[in-house]
Amino acid sequence: MTGILISLAGEYFSILMLVLAIVVALVNAAWRRGTPAGSVSEQLFRWVALLGAGVVGLYTFAGHVFAPQQVAAHIGWPTSPFQYEVGMADLTIGVLGIMAFRRHWGFRLATTVAVTCWLGGDAIGHIRQIVMAHNVAPGNAGPWLWSDILVPVIMIATLACSSQSRDLPTAASK
Repeated sequence: MTGILISLAGEYFSILMLVLAIVVALVNAAWRRGTPAGSVSEQLFRWVALLGAGVVGLYTFAGHVFAPQQVAAHIGWPTSPFQYEVGMADLTIGVLGIMAFRRHWGFRLATTVAVTCWLGGDAIGHIRQIVMAHNVAPGNAGPWLWSDILVPVIMIATLACSSQSRDLPTAASK
Protein backbone atom coordinates (compact mmCIF):
# COMPACT_ATOMS: atom_id res chain seq x y z
CA MET A 1 0.00 0.00 0.00
CA THR A 2 2.77 2.45 0.91
CA GLY A 3 4.58 1.65 -2.33
CA ILE A 4 1.45 2.41 -4.34
CA LEU A 5 0.97 5.74 -2.54
CA ILE A 6 4.58 6.74 -3.17
CA SER A 7 4.28 5.75 -6.82
CA LEU A 8 1.06 7.76 -7.23
CA ALA A 9 2.58 10.77 -5.45
CA GLY A 10 5.52 10.64 -7.86
CA GLU A 11 3.28 10.29 -10.89
CA TYR A 12 1.03 13.17 -9.80
CA PHE A 13 3.67 15.29 -8.03
CA SER A 14 3.51 18.19 -10.48
CA ILE A 15 -0.29 18.39 -10.32
CA LEU A 16 -0.26 18.00 -6.53
CA MET A 17 2.15 20.94 -6.25
CA LEU A 18 0.01 23.02 -8.62
CA VAL A 19 -3.17 22.31 -6.64
CA LEU A 20 -1.35 23.05 -3.37
CA ALA A 21 -0.06 26.33 -4.84
CA ILE A 22 -3.59 27.38 -5.84
CA VAL A 23 -5.04 26.51 -2.42
CA VAL A 24 -2.26 28.31 -0.51
CA ALA A 25 -2.53 31.32 -2.84
CA LEU A 26 -6.27 31.63 -2.28
CA VAL A 27 -5.88 31.33 1.50
CA ASN A 28 -3.10 33.95 1.50
CA ALA A 29 -5.10 36.30 -0.72
CA ALA A 30 -8.06 36.07 1.66
CA TRP A 31 -5.78 36.58 4.66
CA ARG A 32 -4.07 39.63 3.13
CA ARG A 33 -7.17 41.13 1.51
CA GLY A 34 -6.93 44.88 1.05
CA THR A 35 -3.13 44.97 0.81
CA PRO A 36 -0.98 45.01 -2.35
CA ALA A 37 0.28 41.53 -1.47
CA GLY A 38 -3.32 40.39 -1.06
CA SER A 39 -4.36 40.29 -4.68
CA VAL A 40 -5.21 36.86 -5.99
CA SER A 41 -2.93 37.34 -9.01
CA GLU A 42 0.02 38.31 -6.76
CA GLN A 43 -0.44 35.33 -4.47
CA LEU A 44 -1.15 32.93 -7.31
CA PHE A 45 1.99 33.97 -9.18
CA ARG A 46 4.15 33.65 -6.07
CA TRP A 47 2.91 30.21 -5.05
CA VAL A 48 2.80 28.74 -8.55
CA ALA A 49 6.35 29.99 -9.12
CA LEU A 50 7.51 28.54 -5.79
CA LEU A 51 5.72 25.19 -5.86
CA GLY A 52 4.68 24.62 -9.48
CA ALA A 53 7.99 25.68 -11.03
CA GLY A 54 10.47 25.80 -8.13
CA VAL A 55 9.80 22.67 -6.09
CA VAL A 56 8.78 20.67 -9.16
CA GLY A 57 11.97 21.79 -10.95
CA LEU A 58 14.10 20.54 -8.05
CA TYR A 59 12.13 17.29 -7.95
CA THR A 60 12.58 16.63 -11.67
CA PHE A 61 16.24 17.65 -11.46
CA ALA A 62 16.78 14.99 -8.79
CA GLY A 63 14.92 12.38 -10.82
CA HIS A 64 16.74 12.98 -14.10
CA VAL A 65 20.16 13.19 -12.45
CA PHE A 66 19.95 10.60 -9.66
CA ALA A 67 17.35 8.11 -10.97
CA PRO A 68 17.55 8.38 -14.77
CA GLN A 69 16.48 4.78 -15.45
CA GLN A 70 13.25 5.09 -13.49
CA VAL A 71 12.40 8.52 -14.92
CA ALA A 72 13.08 7.42 -18.51
CA ALA A 73 10.92 4.33 -18.05
CA HIS A 74 8.10 6.45 -16.59
CA ILE A 75 8.25 8.77 -19.63
CA GLY A 76 8.40 5.81 -22.01
CA TRP A 77 11.91 6.55 -23.27
CA PRO A 78 15.20 4.71 -23.12
CA THR A 79 17.74 6.01 -20.61
CA SER A 80 19.98 8.64 -22.16
CA PRO A 81 23.06 10.63 -21.13
CA PHE A 82 21.04 13.71 -22.10
CA GLN A 83 18.97 13.24 -18.98
CA TYR A 84 21.77 14.88 -17.02
CA GLU A 85 21.41 17.97 -19.20
CA VAL A 86 17.62 17.88 -18.82
CA GLY A 87 18.19 17.67 -15.08
CA MET A 88 20.40 20.77 -15.17
CA ALA A 89 17.69 22.68 -17.05
CA ASP A 90 15.15 21.49 -14.46
CA LEU A 91 17.49 22.72 -11.71
CA THR A 92 17.64 26.12 -13.39
CA ILE A 93 13.85 26.37 -13.55
CA GLY A 94 13.60 25.21 -9.94
CA VAL A 95 16.03 27.83 -8.67
CA LEU A 96 14.38 30.59 -10.72
CA GLY A 97 10.92 29.60 -9.48
CA ILE A 98 12.05 29.69 -5.86
CA MET A 99 13.82 33.01 -6.30
CA ALA A 100 10.82 34.58 -8.10
CA PHE A 101 8.66 34.07 -5.00
CA ARG A 102 9.94 37.30 -3.43
CA ARG A 103 11.55 39.16 -6.33
CA HIS A 104 10.58 42.23 -8.30
CA TRP A 105 8.40 42.26 -11.41
CA GLY A 106 11.32 42.24 -13.89
CA PHE A 107 12.81 39.11 -12.31
CA ARG A 108 9.38 37.50 -12.36
CA LEU A 109 9.02 38.33 -16.04
CA ALA A 110 12.40 36.75 -16.84
CA THR A 111 11.48 33.68 -14.79
CA THR A 112 8.14 33.41 -16.58
CA VAL A 113 9.88 33.56 -19.96
CA ALA A 114 12.30 30.80 -18.91
CA VAL A 115 9.55 28.61 -17.44
CA THR A 116 7.37 29.12 -20.52
CA CYS A 117 10.18 28.23 -22.91
CA TRP A 118 11.23 25.15 -20.94
CA LEU A 119 7.87 23.73 -19.88
CA GLY A 120 6.12 24.86 -23.06
CA GLY A 121 8.82 23.10 -25.06
CA ASP A 122 8.38 20.02 -22.87
CA ALA A 123 4.64 20.07 -23.55
CA ILE A 124 5.22 20.29 -27.31
CA GLY A 125 7.69 17.39 -27.06
CA HIS A 126 5.18 15.29 -25.11
CA ILE A 127 2.43 16.01 -27.63
CA ARG A 128 4.75 15.15 -30.53
CA GLN A 129 5.58 11.85 -28.82
CA ILE A 130 1.88 11.09 -28.34
CA VAL A 131 1.10 11.80 -32.00
CA MET A 132 4.21 10.43 -33.71
CA ALA A 133 5.29 7.55 -31.45
CA HIS A 134 1.93 6.81 -29.78
CA ASN A 135 3.71 7.25 -26.45
CA VAL A 136 0.93 7.42 -23.88
CA ALA A 137 3.12 6.49 -20.90
CA PRO A 138 1.98 8.30 -17.73
CA GLY A 139 5.13 10.43 -17.65
CA ASN A 140 4.53 11.56 -21.23
CA ALA A 141 0.76 11.85 -21.67
CA GLY A 142 -0.43 12.13 -18.08
CA PRO A 143 -0.29 14.73 -15.32
CA TRP A 144 3.18 15.97 -16.29
CA LEU A 145 1.90 17.07 -19.70
CA TRP A 146 -0.90 19.05 -18.07
CA SER A 147 1.37 20.77 -15.57
CA ASP A 148 3.80 21.62 -18.39
CA ILE A 149 0.90 23.51 -19.97
CA LEU A 150 -0.84 24.94 -16.90
CA VAL A 151 2.15 26.31 -14.95
CA PRO A 152 3.34 28.66 -17.74
CA VAL A 153 -0.24 29.69 -18.57
CA ILE A 154 -0.95 30.60 -14.94
CA MET A 155 2.36 32.43 -14.57
CA ILE A 156 1.76 34.45 -17.76
CA ALA A 157 -1.84 35.28 -16.82
CA THR A 158 -1.07 36.31 -13.25
CA LEU A 159 1.94 38.36 -14.28
CA ALA A 160 -0.17 40.15 -16.89
CA CYS A 161 -2.77 40.91 -14.20
CA SER A 162 -0.14 42.24 -11.82
CA SER A 163 -0.62 45.87 -10.87
CA GLN A 164 3.11 46.40 -11.30
CA SER A 165 2.87 45.56 -15.01
CA ARG A 166 0.61 48.57 -15.51
CA ASP A 167 3.32 50.88 -14.14
CA LEU A 168 5.97 49.84 -16.66
CA PRO A 169 7.05 52.44 -19.23
CA THR A 170 5.95 51.70 -22.78
CA ALA A 171 7.97 52.32 -25.92
CA ALA A 172 5.67 55.26 -26.74
CA SER A 173 6.34 56.95 -23.38
CA LYS A 174 10.11 56.88 -23.72
